[in-house]
Amino acid sequence: MTPVSPPAVQRVIDNYVAVMPAAHWTAIESFVRDSVTSLGFQTRGVARNYLAATAKFAHWLWQTAAANLDPAAAFRPALVRRFVHEIMSARAETYQQQTAQRLNTLVAHFTAATPDRQTRKNPASVRPYASRDLITFRSSAARRTNVERRMNAHVLLALGAGAGMRAEEIALARISDVTTDGDELLVSVRGHRARTVPLRVEWRHALTTGINGREPGEWLFAGYRLPEYPARVIHQFGIDAPDEPTPSATRLRATWLVGHLNAGLRLDILLELAGLTSPTSLAPYMRAMTPYDMVDVRHLISGAEPAR
Repeated sequence: MTPVSPPAVQRVIDNYVAVMPAAHWTAIESFVRDSVTSLGFQTRGVARNYLAATAKFAHWLWQTAAANLDPAAAFRPALVRRFVHEIMSARAETYQQQTAQRLNTLVAHFTAATPDRQTRKNPASVRPYASRDLITFRSSAARRTNVERRMNAHVLLALGAGAGMRAEEIALARISDVTTDGDELLVSVRGHRARTVPLRVEWRHALTTGINGREPGEWLFAGYRLPEYPARVIHQFGIDAPDEPTPSATRLRATWLVGHLNAGLRLDILLELAGLTSPTSLAPYMRAMTPYDMVDVRHLISGAEPAR
């Protein structure tokens, strides 16, 4: 069933006018509005963001790429890649990433092509948290102002640092996704990278605290989800309590990944547990690993017994 935007959101789309010469907008406005309408967004803010990205892309197509303004022809990975390289390269990296991500959503919506995966040159998000940071976050989780916030803070820590889950995966998790196998706690991750991850032992108590005896069908991370952007419930958590230190779900995942790399977990196993498909995805995390002394690992390379 095709999603339909609420009337208030549809009015935003229908009344949108991009900042450009009027004759240019007249040539592309139907394409822009129809493309965004087809996604059925439920909130005005998200619709506006997609309108702006689509208008920039369509304007460039109309002016320079001589591309047919038909969604199936226009929203192709090669054209999005060229647009980002030629038009967005002078903009801030975060803005580039956000625009490319929105256009790639339209690629996936209108075509069978696989959108490009967006990677940042020097992402701060792959920097793991230090042990002192995690201690601070644990303390903050315990003193949140109400039960739901305390539960959410513990769930975020446990699923991010203890199971390496992305924000959108945490947002989709239900209480029933946590099961036991002997002493182990297992987390079934939903989505197109579905998998089962054993929870790190040091985060079992935090997850149990976060579950707090709730029913199997409830969200693990409580709160309202926007249908088109469920991860926003995670990002909003820190905004709602600006005086409390709130961890980034992405950096908690990085902490989990780098911890396993430092421990020497086989890469094929780590890729499966992390929901990744290519070893190159781990390259930024490998640069964040703990430095080593070649003398200390020489016996592993040579196969000799370590000196006693």
